[in-house]
Amino acid sequence: MSVCMNTTELKSAAHAAWNEHDEALAEQHFLAALAIDEQDAVTNYDLALLYKYQSRWAESLRYNRRAAELNSEDEAAWWNLGIAATAISDWATAAKAWEFFGITLDAATTTAPDLKLGLIPVRITQGEHVEVLWANRLDPARAQIVSVPMPDCGVRFHDIVLHDGAPRGTRELNGKEVPVFDWLEFWQRSDYSTYVIEAIVPNALAVNTLDRLVADSGLALEDWGSNVQMLCKACSEGEPHEHHDHAAAETAQEWQPKREFGVAALNDQALADVLDAWQAAHPEVELVEVYNALDADEDAEDESV
Repeated sequence: MSVCMNTTELKSAAHAAWNEHDEALAEQHFLAALAIDEQDAVTNYDLALLYKYQSRWAESLRYNRRAAELNSEDEAAWWNLGIAATAISDWATAAKAWEFFGITLDAATTTAPDLKLGLIPVRITQGEHVEVLWANRLDPARAQIVSVPMPDCGVRFHDIVLHDGAPRGTRELNGKEVPVFDWLEFWQRSDYSTYVIEAIVPNALAVNTLDRLVADSGLALEDWGSNVQMLCKACSEGEPHEHHDHAAAETAQEWQPKREFGVAALNDQALADVLDAWQAAHPEVELVEVYNALDADEDAEDESV
């Protein structure tokens, strides 16, 4: 039993249990080790890390704060403290954490900040579905989605998500490599719905018109027929490599009239107005199917109950 172990044995047992996905036992061993030596900065950090991946933010904040107090040069503890504080909107603690990295945040603020840190790709993992989306980084731990996610992603346009601090892989933006960050959870859901448009579109001019109409109406468009690139696991977590680039180039050379678009809109009427204007400008476009992907998901959930 754990009472018979020393701290070294307890910590080893905790990590072994964690590796075996027995997080409850790992937590028990970490707490037992801290009961013997509460001054152990590494164990405080490890327990806080366990809580981070469980989204137990109050506990994660508590033990990361303690780890940072015990080892004031521990960058990982400070960063995870900032994530935990951001998750629960403790802006004073977040400001103290980000200050360690030279990032200024008003410690007196009571509202969520927007530091306008630029575009970043965020890897969303929902069950078996993995999708990398572009997002505006609001602060070191939050970003607002600006892509229109695929229906299976479970994420909406303008959702604000909490993301991890360690980059994993890169994507290209304006000729430069930009790090990809893994999402942790939703921070704030948006009111947008994701609509799927299946259409026969004879030329690129019609797509350009749809793009303009959508933008003018304050909606968002994603041409899933041309912009979505399916990647192997190695590429998704790293830098997409040559065989994917060649495949995308070959597909781009030949126009594909059967297309699928994603549109983010606040209501049905906003999208209907855009589609009416699109067909008036391009009567040759054939709308095959238009539906709200979120409604479809809710119907599927109702049927499974």
